[in-house]
Amino acid sequence: MIWPPVKAWTTKFSIEDQVHFVAINYGGKLLNRWVLMMSVIDSGVVVKVPWSKLVDSSNWESGWNEINYLESSKLVYNKSVEATELSYPSIDSGLTIPISKDTIRPWFKKIK
Repeated sequence: MIWPPVKAWTTKFSIEDQVHFVAINYGGKLLNRWVLMMSVIDSGVVVKVPWSKLVDSSNWESGWNEINYLESSKLVYNKSVEATELSYPSIDSGLTIPISKDTIRPWFKKIK
């Protein structure tokens, strides 16, 4: 999986009844990489997901996919993300106004 992450993600287990998320920010290095995810439907649902869990295909998949999720998440996510330097969109998200960078992360993986 490439770094930085694409923006569109689907969780295999619902998180507070949400399954579709946008990667709004990311950071860390090597084994300490993380991605800040916000629900597409409810912007109040924000979770900080370790990169190792995000790339685990039994937990997440890139893109917004129609899936039948199994149950509420039993995975432990950092839900205590508050209005800090992490909660604003990354410069390359394409979600800021004005868009100040030529390179914007893709929403989905490129299909070959």
